[in-house]
Amino acid sequence: MVIDATAVLGLGSSISPGEDAVGSEPIYPVLETSVFSSGRSRMLAPLLRWAGSKRKLVPLLLANCPARFNRYVEPFAGSACLFFALGPSNAILGDFNAQLMDFYRFVAKSPDRLAQELATYPLSEDFYYVLRSQSAEGMSQLEVAARFLYLNRFCFNGVYRTNRKGQFNVPYGSKTGQLPSKERLHAASTKLRKTKLISGDFESTLSTVQRGDFVYLDPPYSASRNRGEYGYGAFAAEDVKRISEAAERMDRAGATFLISYKSEPEVSKYFANWHQRRVRVTRHVSGFAGSRGEVEELLISNQKFNEG
Repeated sequence: MVIDATAVLGLGSSISPGEDAVGSEPIYPVLETSVFSSGRSRMLAPLLRWAGSKRKLVPLLLANCPARFNRYVEPFAGSACLFFALGPSNAILGDFNAQLMDFYRFVAKSPDRLAQELATYPLSEDFYYVLRSQSAEGMSQLEVAARFLYLNRFCFNGVYRTNRKGQFNVPYGSKTGQLPSKERLHAASTKLRKTKLISGDFESTLSTVQRGDFVYLDPPYSASRNRGEYGYGAFAAEDVKRISEAAERMDRAGATFLISYKSEPEVSKYFANWHQRRVRVTRHVSGFAGSRGEVEELLISNQKFNEG
């Protein structure tokens, strides 16, 4: 598969060097821009709102995808914004969140039924709490998928959070947008039908990596205290070391990887052998009040970054 990032983006010089970071490495601000449109085509936006989504980084990520790769692999799918923007013909998506992956499986096979079911749901705060209070156990696959999408679109800040019993407990949000249209569900279904979907730890997905793959890893930000964001048992601080070890294996296998994570000295040390770039990005969707606003991301790869 050949990606012409410049032609796809049509964004000119939307990313430019900023002030110097620690040492001589520049920080690149990510400017406000329409991520999913270009002069040549319109890229597919994700179906889900997701805390920690890299939607605003998509132009920079696209510009630093390898020119050629055989297969796209993403073990922390979330909203899969880079996957939908790239539209690869051969891909693997994985995530620890089994409910998320079951949702993608249903979209892949039955977008019409999902659209029809959602059309019967009132768009109200009252209905949100009624639906949230209901257990997914005993529901049909259609009802579970519709419930997942509805709660995601109308919850506070796109947060996926459960209590220790696995019950979704995020309150209703004030700025939520709308449910995806039937056309968007169809477009996403077309992409997902050609994609292998894996539920489980990120290493389950990475075990399939081979020569010629392009692997994008966007782990959730770890916190000092697990409050159920992304589900209990999800990515934690100690897993950063596992990612660094996986990077070594991917490189030996002949795959190209690109990692995006929070910029911290300790994280940078784990990946000292690889190319790194720090960028600033404004977050409007986040599960943690203290992390809203401008934050610094660290991009890591085993190929050199393109200058933008």
